[in-house]
Amino acid sequence: MSALLSARDVHKAFGGNTAVDGMSLDLHPDHITALIGPNGAGKTTFFNTVTGYERADSGSIVFDDKELIGLQPWRISRLGVVRTFQTPVGFPSMTVWENMQVAGASHSVLRNMLGRRGKNEEGELSARTDEILSDLGLEGILDTPVDELPAGERKLMEISRQLMSRPRLLLLDEPAAGVNPSSIGLLSNLIRSIHQSGVALMIIDHNLSFVLDVADYIHVLAEGRLIAEGTPDEIASSTLVRQVYMGVDE
Repeated sequence: MSALLSARDVHKAFGGNTAVDGMSLDLHPDHITALIGPNGAGKTTFFNTVTGYERADSGSIVFDDKELIGLQPWRISRLGVVRTFQTPVGFPSMTVWENMQVAGASHSVLRNMLGRRGKNEEGELSARTDEILSDLGLEGILDTPVDELPAGERKLMEISRQLMSRPRLLLLDEPAAGVNPSSIGLLSNLIRSIHQSGVALMIIDHNLSFVLDVADYIHVLAEGRLIAEGTPDEIASSTLVRQVYMGVDE
């Protein structure tokens, strides 16, 4: 299967600090892809360049034959590329249900601006919200304000908000951070379910056991450069990865 997203020689620096240094990779929709590396390796900066929150200094990022570099975040989102953040965003004082409705309505407003107004959109948003909350097991907290949720459920709520836009590619930034260890398996199953529904996925996470369990293909980043890639078994057995990422000297 051809790549859905292709990055070629992407560079991004902040002053004298090079955060992404010649990144090239392909993301195939039939794989759950992960990007791992130590703190400061450039993982989130790469996500930012893909989604338009930071503009790459040079290189190319192509999604479904469309160049993303130079596009505003809302245009990239409209193409079907959306992301979560390490710290969940949204409206903390509003309920889970209200946050979902706002996310879906924002997508509908954009669609309407582009001349593709749908019928009975309020009913569609409610049905979509019910479907996603049920899939995520969040039906019991739909009336709970987001700022009253524990960290793990906030992460699930953030994923649910992004699913309201019916993405083609979902970038998950640290989805397992703050999630109770007993719920990591549930999170892995949820991510697999999202992928099986037809959404391509790329994950950043520091929980290596979680990544090795859920990902089909892994890219390893250090100091802004890709140093290894392969299947979870290949990455787990790589001496270079253990030295650079896990701090093991052999």
